[in-house]
Amino acid sequence: MAATNTGAYSAADDLVDYILGITFEIWEQGGVDLIDQYYSADTVVYALDGITHGSKAMIDGTHAMLAAFPDRLLLCDDVIGEGDCHDGFSSHRILSPMTNKGDSMFGPATGKHVRIMNMADCIVKDGVITVEWLARDNLALVRQLDFDITESARLIAGNRTPELSAWIAAEIERLGNTAKLTDDSVLASVAADPQKFSQQLLNALWLSGDSATMESAYAPYAVMHRSPVEIVSGRTAIGEHYAALRAAFACSAASVDHIAVQSAGGNAVHVASRWAVCATHSGEYLGAAATGKPVFIMGVTHRRIIDGRIAVEWTVFDSLGVLSQLL
Repeated sequence: MAATNTGAYSAADDLVDYILGITFEIWEQGGVDLIDQYYSADTVVYALDGITHGSKAMIDGTHAMLAAFPDRLLLCDDVIGEGDCHDGFSSHRILSPMTNKGDSMFGPATGKHVRIMNMADCIVKDGVITVEWLARDNLALVRQLDFDITESARLIAGNRTPELSAWIAAEIERLGNTAKLTDDSVLASVAADPQKFSQQLLNALWLSGDSATMESAYAPYAVMHRSPVEIVSGRTAIGEHYAALRAAFACSAASVDHIAVQSAGGNAVHVASRWAVCATHSGEYLGAAATGKPVFIMGVTHRRIIDGRIAVEWTVFDSLGVLSQLL
């Protein structure tokens, strides 16, 4: 059953206004308890470092985050959605500047100021968020805090619940039962078929390394933001970034699980995609030698596409959560 809302955006209709507004109320205005009104009592949040159930658990997690980073801001860089607050879907990109003034799950307070980028895909029903998929920027966080990457991944692995392990295993099985898509035809037009465009590109980036597809999809000047502190400039460098991932992971299947598209005026369009791949750890990754273990990766990508080619890409997947599966 939907919660009874009393926040300023409880009667909102426009989905983008709603997402921007509730994020501001909860974080910038300190209305943490409003989570209980904007999320349902049985909301499920899926992330590679944990699964959260219900608004109460989300409130506790938010207070814990604020204890470690009391000045944290959640600044919405973009919201790409469809529908409205009665029946809608949003994919929002969040930039968080913050200072580590308290102990976190990764270690004692460092006093360091950091910037991270997270992405959240949400289903909204009757004015409340009912399901969320969260791609966290944990690797950029621990690097800026100067904590050991491997030990930080071990902390995530140590906190893994049976439910999280079962979800990862189920996702690997789901992807394994999906026919490996090897469409070698000309790259689909993003305007005509954004789902096929995104799936063909995902296959090229993670599975085949098809350079023709990547050259068709990206403008030569394209820029990819993996985090606020990891930016890749140029189509060639973006191809090299994904080639390094393919060297570490022999991917067997890839799936674009949701697409949202918004016109940006003229020949520009914004596309959000939530995707997943399953793979075998076949090469060195973040200091971990090949283990042969199965791996599940869930990510969210936002793309600004101009005249049919990607000009800017923002891609987040929890690299630390991936590493935790190898330990």
